[in-house]
Amino acid sequence: MDDLINEIAEALAGLSPTLQRAAAAVMENPGAVAVSSMRRFADRAKVSPPTMLRLARRMGYESYEDFRDVFRETLTGGRYRDRATDLRQQTREGGIARLVGATATAGIAALEQFSEPRFVRGVEKVATLIAAAPKTYIIATGATFGTAATFHYVCRMAQPALELVNIAGQTATDGIATIAPGEAVFAISSAPYAGPTIEAADYAKRNGAKVAILTDRPSSPLTRIADAAIFVGTRNPHYFPSKTSLNAALEAVSAAVAVKRGDAAIASIERFETALKNTSFYWSAAD
Repeated sequence: MDDLINEIAEALAGLSPTLQRAAAAVMENPGAVAVSSMRRFADRAKVSPPTMLRLARRMGYESYEDFRDVFRETLTGGRYRDRATDLRQQTREGGIARLVGATATAGIAALEQFSEPRFVRGVEKVATLIAAAPKTYIIATGATFGTAATFHYVCRMAQPALELVNIAGQTATDGIATIAPGEAVFAISSAPYAGPTIEAADYAKRNGAKVAILTDRPSSPLTRIADAAIFVGTRNPHYFPSKTSLNAALEAVSAAVAVKRGDAAIASIERFETALKNTSFYWSAAD
């Protein structure tokens, strides 16, 4: 929360008078942000609710809820617990049917971002970096590691020069200890951001590597060191951030890498598929 308040203070002079009034109210009453709806806090700040949304987006958040979550996490000391409590309340009011519907709505909203020019540019820049690098290390921690593992399995068919970091017994920074200038990392993390992922990406940058990222908002701590970035929202009714948009974004990246590598990718995919067939990896009725 303190970092966000400092960011707001630094941005204050460049805001419109109305946004300045909203920002001042946030800096003066951070606790009220955590416990107030957008409309209620807007009344307190004497601005309109859309002004609060514009402030949240100006600070790099997709929604006011994402912005408020930063303050709620500090106040409650446990964002997951807080969201799980909200989840129980919502389910009491609308049942599982409402929960399932809200989950679908959140997933659709996240995927709609894919039509935005910023997203498309991000995918192309990240794919170009991965396709051209002599070696790319994929870094993810916690629940996001499974998402990264799937991407690694699929994308290495087209680009063999990929290495998945943070396997058993290895920390993220251990896995890139010998990274060289000109090589790359692809770091994947969304709020609440995993410290080992940020530290490893920082290490790579300091050692002359290129850094591509997939994250949830421009205010992510990964953004400041990124040479190429993709931003996708991960908000949903669950107590844990959604992986739907991250998985879909990675599908787009792996496809774009194959396109960028052209004939080399096609030859690599063919070799990979042939190896699987020759080792009877795929089940068949004849077996």
